[in-house]
Amino acid sequence: MLLGLGYPGGVRVDEMAKSGDIRAFQFPRPLLKEDHFLFSFSGLKTAALQQLSQLSESQRRVQCHDLCASYQEAIVEVLVSKLKKACTQTQVNFVSITGGVSANSRLRQVAFDWAKKEHVSLAIPPLRYCTDNAAMIGLAALQRLKLGEFSSHDLSPSPRSL
Repeated sequence: MLLGLGYPGGVRVDEMAKSGDIRAFQFPRPLLKEDHFLFSFSGLKTAALQQLSQLSESQRRVQCHDLCASYQEAIVEVLVSKLKKACTQTQVNFVSITGGVSANSRLRQVAFDWAKKEHVSLAIPPLRYCTDNAAMIGLAALQRLKLGEFSSHDLSPSPRSL
């Protein structure tokens, strides 16, 4: 990663962001105003790359916490905004945030604050269960394999369920 935070970077971004200023850098909020639930952070990543390219190595070190805080805030704002919109449009009052991103402390706090204010029941698993979805997909595949279910070798990725 460009900041030298290692892999996976999300944990280190979260850690460093805790002592940073969320308003130090202006990052875009991709698809925030769109009337759908899709999101993409490729533009945000490009904006971060451009911001970093304008800073010297010493500026990066000094402002690393602020960069992480501002970047993380943009992501959290988009995710929680989409969650709010989904709850409003579907009139759902119980939601869950899962997967690796659910370990992010800022996302957890902002989501819990919103849920409490709006009287929405929110479930986020304990940190030990906030893992990348690849493990869950692997477990599901193992269970299907045990049942004798398998796919042909020419199967290709598809966003559609079968």
